[in-house]
Amino acid sequence: MGKDAAPPYAIAAKELLLDTPAARATLMTLAPGQRIPPHRHTHVTDHTFCLSGAAVVTLHNPEETLALGPGDASRVPPGRVHEVANAGETPARLLLLQGPGAYDFLPA
Repeated sequence: MGKDAAPPYAIAAKELLLDTPAARATLMTLAPGQRIPPHRHTHVTDHTFCLSGAAVVTLHNPEETLALGPGDASRVPPGRVHEVANAGETPARLLLLQGPGAYDFLPA
């Protein structure tokens, strides 16, 4: 899936702040129970910063779980299958920085 295609998931809110050939910045809100399903990116590293609420980033092969609260961050390198979920009972607001490189979303 290229960067212009609609994602194969729904979340409460998504605001694209920056979109260049080399980097993206997105504000996302996940309602309780919402998640971004397992996927990977060919070139970009995901840097996820928790602004409010609670989230969990699950990495696969090998399995690793990163709990995020306000002020916490995670890093997922290119090619690593991962997913992001709201881990709390209130909305989770996240800042996602992706780059360097061209963005893609490859369901796993």
